[in-house]
Amino acid sequence: MTIINANAWLFPASADKFGWGLRVRPLEFWRTYLSKESVYHNQLSVVLINRSDKRQDYTPLKTARQVGELQISIVHSTGKTLKSEGYRYLLKVNAERPSLDVGQFARFDFSFEHFGYDELSEAGEYELRASLKTAEGLIVAPAVKLKVIEPDADDILFSQTIPLEGYQAKWPKEKQDRAVLQQIKIGDRIWLFYRKFLSAENGGKVTFAYRVAELSGKCEMKVEGAFGDWNPLTITYKAAPYHKFTTTLVINSVDGKPWTAEEEKHRQEKLKKPAPVPEKK
Repeated sequence: MTIINANAWLFPASADKFGWGLRVRPLEFWRTYLSKESVYHNQLSVVLINRSDKRQDYTPLKTARQVGELQISIVHSTGKTLKSEGYRYLLKVNAERPSLDVGQFARFDFSFEHFGYDELSEAGEYELRASLKTAEGLIVAPAVKLKVIEPDADDILFSQTIPLEGYQAKWPKEKQDRAVLQQIKIGDRIWLFYRKFLSAENGGKVTFAYRVAELSGKCEMKVEGAFGDWNPLTITYKAAPYHKFTTTLVINSVDGKPWTAEEEKHRQEKLKKPAPVPEKK
């Protein structure tokens, strides 16, 4: 039953046309996101299936995106298409057209960024839609439901404000943006999020959210570091109270993504530089 359910999205559908079946789905198995959540590098799997009774030629999916034949959009329940940025340029590619035998499929994994999506903004119900121009005609994939939410206060199990450093730390509190690390329950799963908010003076709304890790439950957590000057944050926690070992995550305080060796090298080089000597008056 599990195997059948896992492959159900590839089964024949009423949207199949001209002997083709097109499918799209996020590779992450959650469909509920926080408002302003970064999806820049989240993966999308696109599959093209030969549903006809003969061998058919097709444009490779990677090339189809490059030349504008493969389109993906995110549409709000009101019918408004979520604005995408970048990747609007098209390439002129003279690619070979391979063929698919009856029942065979071609697959390529993209990221949301390939279609100009950086974040999911306002809360609401959405559909992930895909279309592909083929020699036989335009085909579409069955829409995939997505949901964007603002978490309820009861679903925020842990919240720690990150200290501010750099030039903004000298500003009055009401002018300072905020960054917090939060354990948030979504459905029956708990996630660690890094979120940023506008200053109180500018309304205090969320401007950014990044899903750092999934947790097995609410846990005690220690956070070291500050944001505002391109430095790392170190997060230490036990997945459960009875676990012997702790988990340590080091993330970038700018975007919440894993801190890289290259970033650490750059930070160490910056630390070695002597402080500027004030000019004599």
